[in-house]
Amino acid sequence: MESQRGEAAAYDKPLGENAFLRVVQQPRILLVLLAAWEVVGALVEFFASSGFSLDVSGGLDGVLAGRILSLQSIPLAVLYLYCARDPKRYHRIFWLALIEQGVAVAANLYHWGANHLEFEAILVNVIVSAALGALVFLHLFQPRESQGDRV
Repeated sequence: MESQRGEAAAYDKPLGENAFLRVVQQPRILLVLLAAWEVVGALVEFFASSGFSLDVSGGLDGVLAGRILSLQSIPLAVLYLYCARDPKRYHRIFWLALIEQGVAVAANLYHWGANHLEFEAILVNVIVSAALGALVFLHLFQPRESQGDRV
């Protein structure tokens, strides 16, 4: 009976008591995770012809096709790392991160729905972006101690 209560208590922990979530929700670590995901995006673009990330062996066509592989995730990675130096001062960066991850999920779902990409091509992107977006959302909307409540 005691072991069942102990097991039930382990599953009833609120998200705030989960050790892993506490670590990844630390502002500096969350910003470094966001920067790392942007670097992955840049590497995927850089090694586009490898077949692992994107098959462009037939070439991209169109007047603005070069914009697709323009490594635009690098400035965001730099910005996230810059803000990681003082997350309290640059707290608004998390709003940008929330918007960016939401747009990334929406764009992947759109391109899958429009048959531009196969499901397996968007799966990892959607999972990682949704997870990072959820962490940012939880960080932004978690209850904070007010100045008067501190002892």
